[in-house]
Amino acid sequence: MRILIIYFSGTGNTARMAEVMQREFLAKREHCVLMPMEEFTLGKASLDLGQWDLIGLGYPVHALDAPQIFYDFLDSLPQARQPYFLFKTAGSSILNGGSTLRIREKLSNLGWRLRHEQLYVMPPNAFGTARPSKVEKRYYRCRSLAQRSARAIVAGIKNRVPEAPFQKSCYAFARLEKHGASQSSKRWIVNSNCTLCGLCESQCPSANISIQDGKHVFGEKCLLCLRCWWNCPVRAIDHKFLHPFLLKEPYTLPED
Repeated sequence: MRILIIYFSGTGNTARMAEVMQREFLAKREHCVLMPMEEFTLGKASLDLGQWDLIGLGYPVHALDAPQIFYDFLDSLPQARQPYFLFKTAGSSILNGGSTLRIREKLSNLGWRLRHEQLYVMPPNAFGTARPSKVEKRYYRCRSLAQRSARAIVAGIKNRVPEAPFQKSCYAFARLEKHGASQSSKRWIVNSNCTLCGLCESQCPSANISIQDGKHVFGEKCLLCLRCWWNCPVRAIDHKFLHPFLLKEPYTLPED
């Protein structure tokens, strides 16, 4: 079976789950390739469904929904009778990570057929704590679940994450988050620790960051994925409004 996993990952949790599943698929002698979602949304790659028997779609939960980039990607997909599986990572199990109803409906209207769905409760990257013991415990639990999920997908065993209660409230909360992401997009700041390495600019999944005349310019397309803040090697990036809610410092997932 030829499997393509397309994922969006801000701070690396979703990417790691995609990698765990890929290793398990390969161990089962299935062909599996990983692709970051922004490769498609930024026009760096095109999707040829004829090359793949199964598509995996993964995202981190943002305010009980998928981030805007995920919906932008869905809007680019063609009509096809395409089997797919869906997975999401969240820093909490509250309301099962929100509703996937709109995602499933969008794909169903295109003819896509859901084979499997899974939630992975990983360490939080904001609004919480990330003690090393907590990070390790959650990661290994999710790694085991991802391995089992990959085996179930190969075996044709279906799974569906229970629909979140208060569905309308979930989507209303998500709309506020997406609006807030755009409105606060220019509130990112860079301090004197910055070495102008360009990592934040090159890694931004929405091309929202540019460096002009030695200064960082933040546009209006921020996804609040925290990738720039998380990966800055000298901790030079901060946010005027979100600072109290961010972790004291990024954590590192255990090596496999």
